[in-house]
Parts: sequence; structure tokens; C-alpha cells
Amino acid sequence: MGRKDRLPAAPALPAGGQGLVLLEGPEGAARLYALAGAEDEGAGLWVRGADLSGEELDGLTLSRCLLEDCRLTGAGLRKAALTDCILRCCDLSGAQGYDGSWQRCAWQGVKALGANLSGSRLKDWSCTDSRLEALRLDDGVLEHASLLRTSLAGANLAELRWKQLVLEDVDLSGACVTGASLRGLDLRSCRLDGLTAGESLRELRGAIVDPIQAAVLARLLGLDIR
Repeated sequence: MGRKDRLPAAPALPAGGQGLVLLEGPEGAARLYALAGAEDEGAGLWVRGADLSGEELDGLTLSRCLLEDCRLTGAGLRKAALTDCILRCCDLSGAQGYDGSWQRCAWQGVKALGANLSGSRLKDWSCTDSRLEALRLDDGVLEHASLLRTSLAGANLAELRWKQLVLEDVDLSGACVTGASLRGLDLRSCRLDGLTAGESLRELRGAIVDPIQAAVLARLLGLDIR
């Protein structure tokens, strides 16, 4: 199976926003807030420049939507369900979005420092040029997903389950992978300094690394490499 076969499916909406209903600033924020409160699905929306910092949007359901330059810092996004959506240059830092569902979604230039996606399932999900430091994705699922030029430094990936995952130029320094098997995962373009695992380091068995990375990981075993 080649690399292209393992890449996630793209969201089923035009990247340029053609045909979507454009809602800007406060109008877009009000629409998303109303959708979450009414437990209704929003479809075919292009929300740009909305500030929903600290708002409770639990259960927000969106399909075929483009969110651009939106602030969702500290927002409640518990059990949110997004399908065929693009988030572009949005800030989800500190957002509480555990037990959520992201299907055929793309994150582009997203900032999500310390966001909580624990227990979430991300299928056909791509993330490029993003900062996800200290992200919580423990007990989550990444299925048919890719991350490119993205930082997961200090992220909590404990018990993470994955299938068909592509990582390219991803910073995993200081990330916790306890209970998450990395067998078969190609980490050769990733930064692994300070990666933490369980005492037996069984999580690292079968991971694909280069010789320099192997030396870094060997230090976790207490080996004296000279």
C-alpha cells in the first residue's frame, strides 16, 4: 500500500467556499451558538472571523462548513460532531472538546494549545501547519489521518488508537504515548526528544525510526551510548 492510499479523504466541500452561506463576525458567532443550543445541524456555512471564546457549544453539529479565522479559545465543544468541515487559521486553545467526532475534516493553520479532545474519534482527518502543543487526545482514535508540519510537543496521547496514520515533520517532543502502540508507524521525519512511554517501553516496539532517533530512544532504556 502506497502513501497516497493511506491519505485521508478530503472534506466534501469546495475549499474556496463557493456555494456556502457566508456569515461574518458576530453574525457567524450567533449562528453557531444558536445551533448548539437548539441541538440542530448547521450545513453549508462559511463562518469567518467569529469570536466564541469561552462559549458553551456542547453538542455542536456541523456538516459541509468552512470555519475561517474563528476564535474558540476555552470554548465548550463536548461531544461536538463535525463532518466534511475545514477549520482554517482558527484558535481552539483550551477548548474542551472531548468525546467528539471529526469525520472528513481538515485543520489548516490551526492553533489548539492545551485543547482537550480526549476520547474523540478523528476519521479521514488531516492537519497541516498547526500548533497542537499540550493537546489531549488520550483514549482517542485516529483513523485514516495525516499530520504535516505540526507540533504535538507535550501532547497527551496515552492509550491512543490509530489505523492508517501518516506523520510528516511532526514534533512529538515531550509527548506521552503510554499505552499507545507505535508499531508500524513511520516516525523518521518526526522529533522524538523527551518522548515518554510506560516502564516497559512496549509502546515503542516496531516503530520505524532512523539511526539517530534510535539512539535518542535508546536513552529511555538507560543505555550508555558512546
